[in-house]
Amino acid sequence: MSETHNAIIGNKIIGKGLPVLVQTMYDSAIPKDMVELDILLRRIGELNAMGCDILRFSYPSLDDHEGFSWLCRNSPIPLVADIHFDYKLALDAIACGAHKIRINPGNIGARWKVDEVVRSALDHNVAIRIGLNSGSLPKGDDPMPVLMSNTALDYLSWFESLNFYNSVVSLKASDVETTYEANRLFAAKSGYPLHLGVTEAGSVVSSVTRSTWALGRLLDQGIGNTLRISITGEIETEVQAGVELLRTLGLRKGGIRIVSCPRCGRHSFDSQAFLQSIEKELMMVQKDLTLAIMGCQVNGPGEARHADIAITGIGKEIFLYEHGKLVRKVRLEEAREAVLEAVRNAE
Repeated sequence: MSETHNAIIGNKIIGKGLPVLVQTMYDSAIPKDMVELDILLRRIGELNAMGCDILRFSYPSLDDHEGFSWLCRNSPIPLVADIHFDYKLALDAIACGAHKIRINPGNIGARWKVDEVVRSALDHNVAIRIGLNSGSLPKGDDPMPVLMSNTALDYLSWFESLNFYNSVVSLKASDVETTYEANRLFAAKSGYPLHLGVTEAGSVVSSVTRSTWALGRLLDQGIGNTLRISITGEIETEVQAGVELLRTLGLRKGGIRIVSCPRCGRHSFDSQAFLQSIEKELMMVQKDLTLAIMGCQVNGPGEARHADIAITGIGKEIFLYEHGKLVRKVRLEEAREAVLEAVRNAE
C-alpha cells in the first residue's frame, strides 16, 4: 500500500485512525436573498447539532458566488462545492472560500484546465474530492470495480505530479457490490481518504438497507473516512442514518439511543406519533442515554428497567420512568415536554 495521507477540510482532518465524518448535500439551489441565507444558516446549525460534519452544495453557476461566499464565511461546518464540466466554476468556488471541491477530472475538459484547478486548490489549502461514479468513467475492458479503482489511482498520480496531496476519493455506484468491491480494491492500493456512499440508492428503506450493507462492511474493515447515506428524501434523514450507522458500528460515541416498539393492536399510547414529534430534538442531544418509548404495558415496564428514561401509557395517562422507577404520571399533552425535561436533567 502507498503512503497514508490525511486530508484537511476546513477545521476537519480525515484519514486513517481519525473519526469517520458524516456528510450530506443541500437539497436546493443556493439562496440569493439574505433572509433566505440566514434561514439556511440556521438549518446548517441544526444539521450540525444532529451530527452532520460536512455539507456539500451544487455550484452550477457564477451567480452563486455571493451567497456561497457568505455561507463559507459563516457556516459552523466545512462546505464543499460540487463542480461539473466548467473548470472556471471550480476556481470561483475556491475563491469563495470553499473548504473542499468535488470534481471528476474526466469531465472538466483539457488537462491544463484541471491543472489550474489543482494549483489554485494548493495555493488556497483547499481539499479536492475526486468523485467517480460508475456512469461517468473512461471506457475500458476491465470489470467496473477495477476500472473505478484504477481511474482514481491514475488521477491521484496526476495530482501528485503537481505536488498536490490534499485529496479525497469517492467511488460510487448504484449497485451495492460494485461500490463495495471498488472501494475495497482502492483501499488495498492507496492510503488516501475515502468518502463512502451508494449513489442513487432510492427512498429511506431501500437507501438505508443498501448503504448499510455496503458501507457497514467497508467501515468494519477500517475502510472509509467520510460517508453519505444518499436518500430520496429529507437531508436530515440522511444525517440521522449516517450517525446511527456509525453508532451501531461503535465508531461514534454519545447521543441518545432510542428504543421504541412497533405499533400493534395492543397499543394504548401512540409511540409512533410520539417518536416522530420528538426525534429531531433528541438527535441534537449528545448525552449518552437510552430512551425507551413503548406503546403498552406489556413490554413497557420491562424496557423501563433497562433504559435511563422510559415512557409508556394507557390511553391518555402517560407513565415516565427513570432508571426503572416510575417517577411521574402525566397527561398525554404533557408527555413530550416531560420527556425533554427528563433528558435535559439527566446526569
